[in-house]
Amino acid sequence: MVEELAVNAVEKKLDMQASILVGNYEYYYACGKLKGLMDLAVDEKTAPLVMKEIVDEALASYTPDEETEPVKAYLKTLLLRYRPADEYDAQMADLFRQGRDGH
Repeated sequence: MVEELAVNAVEKKLDMQASILVGNYEYYYACGKLKGLMDLAVDEKTAPLVMKEIVDEALASYTPDEETEPVKAYLKTLLLRYRPADEYDAQMADLFRQGRDGH
């Protein structure tokens, strides 16, 4: 149930292009989506603060066009704004995989 809520929340935020990520569950799902779009040196076992460093570094050179790729552009915005807590559990790994695999 928690995973479904996080997935739905991120997908709605990307569609509406509004709001922020709330919590590491949403963050891991969003990072999984990014992993599905580009080659990142992260996986579902990457710790939150390490994930943040690697993702932010990769996003520095990632420039999706806001007009032709608005969802990708807003995904970048959501990820850059979020500050993860240093908490990790198995549901975050599941959410990362769901985002990466497009579920």
